[in-house]
Amino acid sequence: MSPSSFGDLVRHAEEAGFPVVDLELQVSVKNAIRPVSRERFLRMSGNPLIPPLGEALDRTLDPDEITAFTECLRPQVESGTGQERRAVAYLTAAKE
Repeated sequence: MSPSSFGDLVRHAEEAGFPVVDLELQVSVKNAIRPVSRERFLRMSGNPLIPPLGEALDRTLDPDEITAFTECLRPQVESGTGQERRAVAYLTAAKE
């Protein structure tokens, strides 16, 4: 999410009629992650409301694109040398 996206969240809340809006942002970067098998990685989901990566790839890419994408990631995932980045925004709003 870009910084402007966070501003959009606040703007949407204001436009919905909330005069009191608070946005808290938590960002984490992990350089050393645990090695994971390719199969497990494709079954993982960062949120119970979103599909696992493998399912998302099946929905959006053709088989050749999936192969190219997963083969590019495979060495990092299986060696644990990749990088994990997460950003979570908590928005609260109240009407006075």
